Amino acid sequence: MNSFMPADESFYGDMEFADLMSDSDTQLLIAQIMDWTQDPNWPDTTRILDILHKHEQILIPYIRDVLKNQDPEWKEWILTYLVAYFPDEYLAKLQEELKLVMNTDMYDKDYKNIP
Repeated sequence: MNSFMPADESFYGDMEFADLMSDSDTQLLIAQIMDWTQDPNWPDTTRILDILHKHEQILIPYIRDVLKNQDPEWKEWILTYLVAYFPDEYLAKLQEELKLVMNTDMYDKDYKNIP
């Protein structure tokens, strides 16, 4: 386990480790951090989302994986709390996956505004 990360999602409290993370640290840990977005009810979800938003440029491959995943709730959380706030340049990189999501049963009119 990397010393920057708490042992698991049951960690609750100060997440100072995140402020110490460089892009290269984040790259090494991003899969684990992304896994924590599966449940937005985790107490530090807001902090995790802040971390991810600071490193949006490296999230694209991981978001693609989530959007191809069969877990509709995780897709919804990622679309609602991450992708919806992405700048156009990152949305453009996800255009194919977003079109696929919009053509599935989970598509909701609320996602209509995502190009």
